[in-house]
Amino acid sequence: MKSQLAQYALEGKTLDDVPVFDAHAHVGEWATFDSVTLDEQVAEMDRIGIDLAAVSSLVALTGDIRRGNDRIAEVIAGHPGRFVGYAHVSANYSDEMVSELERCFAIDGFRGVKVYPVGVPYDDSAFDPVWDFARDRSAPVLAHTWAANMNGLENTVQSRPDVNFLAAHAGSEFTYQAYIDAARAAGNLYLDLTYSREHTNMIEHFVESVGAERIVWGTDVPLFSMAQQASKVLCARISDSDKRKIMYDNAAGLFGLDRPGKK
Repeated sequence: MKSQLAQYALEGKTLDDVPVFDAHAHVGEWATFDSVTLDEQVAEMDRIGIDLAAVSSLVALTGDIRRGNDRIAEVIAGHPGRFVGYAHVSANYSDEMVSELERCFAIDGFRGVKVYPVGVPYDDSAFDPVWDFARDRSAPVLAHTWAANMNGLENTVQSRPDVNFLAAHAGSEFTYQAYIDAARAAGNLYLDLTYSREHTNMIEHFVESVGAERIVWGTDVPLFSMAQQASKVLCARISDSDKRKIMYDNAAGLFGLDRPGKK
């Protein structure tokens, strides 16, 4: 059966009647990377048809956590209805994690937690207060992973079934099986497709192995291309129903959001 959603990508059309939620995006600068401006980022969201993006700060990722989270608050306030925020915390500043989460979640629009394992694996007890906070706020956790090294997330998702986790860059570097095994072992782990070098049949293999209901979509903008990240799902050999789950429904459920009114 011909995919109606694939035609959007093939014809370069805006997804104006398909709800789209980017569950893994950023704002800010990264090292020497010449990042797009926020206005350019929003314009590209409009061109493709991305209704909403969950964003974290690249500045926070490089260590300036409070300033980065403050920037996310500004982005949310400046573009009502287009962004929700991930509060970024680091176990390298363990004494500040809970207070920073509480500060961010007191600001309207923060709905998720972003973590990056800089020398501290996710199954280290230093992260326990973060998981407790996420549980209490029903906040999804976007956890950076890469290749076969899931940095202890495969253990954490089993020990913390009360928290929903998104494994960022699932399947990168051809390492499908580690993510499939982890997702099969824990119903609270979702596979995040954010990856620029998408491998042949990776999306199809994930859908067949763990089900479309356990997969979420993101762009990693400004590091990756929104158009490329959208097209790989739109043109995947899976049903349009599964594409809709991946590109909106699953993430919206994790964040407790309804479908956008214009759809």
